Amino acid sequence: MNKKQINIVLLVFYLLNSNFIFGSDLTIKLGRSERKIPSKEIRGIEYVSSKALADVFSANYFYNEERQKAEVKFKDYRLKFTGNNQFIILTSKKSNQHQIFQLPVSAKSEDDEILIPIKYATKYLGYASGMELSYNESQNLISIKNNKIDTKSIVKWNDNLIDISTVKYDIFSAKIETKANGTLLRLGAKRTLREPTSSIKDNTLYLFFSNISVDNSLASTLKPNGFIRGMQIKYVNGNPQMEIKLKDGYDSYEVFYDEEIGEVLVSIHNKFLKTENLNLDSEEIKKWHFGVIVIDPGHGGKDPGAIGLNGIKEKDINFGIAQELGDLIKSNLNDVKVVYTRNSDYFVELYKRGKIANENKGNLFISIHCNSTAKKPTNASGIEVYLLRPGRTKEAIDIAAFENSVISLEDDPNRYQKLTDENFILVSMAHSSNMRYSESFADMLNTEWVKQARIPSRGIKQAGFYVLVGASMPSVLIEAGFLSNKNDAKYLSSKSGQKQIASSIYDAIVKYRQYYENSIINEIKN
Repeated sequence: MNKKQINIVLLVFYLLNSNFIFGSDLTIKLGRSERKIPSKEIRGIEYVSSKALADVFSANYFYNEERQKAEVKFKDYRLKFTGNNQFIILTSKKSNQHQIFQLPVSAKSEDDEILIPIKYATKYLGYASGMELSYNESQNLISIKNNKIDTKSIVKWNDNLIDISTVKYDIFSAKIETKANGTLLRLGAKRTLREPTSSIKDNTLYLFFSNISVDNSLASTLKPNGFIRGMQIKYVNGNPQMEIKLKDGYDSYEVFYDEEIGEVLVSIHNKFLKTENLNLDSEEIKKWHFGVIVIDPGHGGKDPGAIGLNGIKEKDINFGIAQELGDLIKSNLNDVKVVYTRNSDYFVELYKRGKIANENKGNLFISIHCNSTAKKPTNASGIEVYLLRPGRTKEAIDIAAFENSVISLEDDPNRYQKLTDENFILVSMAHSSNMRYSESFADMLNTEWVKQARIPSRGIKQAGFYVLVGASMPSVLIEAGFLSNKNDAKYLSSKSGQKQIASSIYDAIVKYRQYYENSIINEIKN
């Protein structure tokens, strides 16, 4: 490579690996004065920092890192955003009344702050500030008009204020609201509780609560509306389980608990894009149909992977999670084929795993692994999802080095010698056409883990895993917890833990599939 080529590669590498896909700055204009704040484009939508907006509007700002919540506090109203969540909450400081609004896309949690989709959030910023705001998408411009607005009269407030001291049950009310983008079920909660885990099967959405009481009469008094046909309440080992019966035609769902307003919010989303009405060439659609998922249980055979506490072998945990995930897909997604890179305990070379995925025309490649540390036991804990890019932190580089070290067991480890740092950048560039899909799936996966898994999420990272190089499709590598951590190891070794992790991956797949197919159809149309 000459110097010019190296500079081009480094420039592309920087762009691929930058935290920001830079958009134009957001301009906020009042009369002749202007303020500009950085704007970030994510999948065609401009996002801005909620903290920067608070500064521009001279509002107070509060951020809770643990709960990934940000509040912009104006004179009369508070506006709350939650990372990786579509709900925003407007609260009156005077009356403490609130209203919940749902954005078409989620706010994003990034670098210790919340980024908000400004196109969709402008109206609600106007409500909170009491000022008339308008957003010009082509100019990425917010104009502040001189005239004030009467937020109190515009917003339909939640007036059903209840004296909690008189309530007998932890979940004491249920109300259905229809929204432009779907149906919202609001469950009133008496006390702080853990967000329920959830799953969906055969048009039934299951909510699993633990150690709380529920008013059983809610099932009979809830009137069908929108996508919700009805609800049943059952008990499993003394814990309540809500079974919400759904109509056909929904796209996806989201469950969110807000302790401040005391509600569990269940959102059933519309299908925004109906493929049957597009009149597109059926062969063109079929070509991109999401029909094959490749599940790669890491290690196997003579390669045990990481050895955890009490001699736990990573290869066995990986295989257990992979089997649980495959069973879920086969049971619920009849038109999707599951391909395993190994279906028992034997050794498969890294390059062959990608080859298997390509030969089966996979649409998504999921490589399942477990983490560990040299020192045992360790306090390090949590799940991580990795994208194929050169590692940016020492930890990521070390993890990739361990996973890649398996090539020493292969017949010809020299086949990987050309994957130098420089060439790896070029490989990452070749994968850039799939990267936005990989990023989207990783984001959905991380969201589901936060909801469902009993061990924490350590976020989305990047590293140079050889196993991802060969797969010519959207792909991620999962590190499903630390076998060197006592709690993680116990959870990963248990049948229930493996099922829970598989369930979170499956729910992310369901949401990703709809996103993928809609995106492909839009690309074909345009």
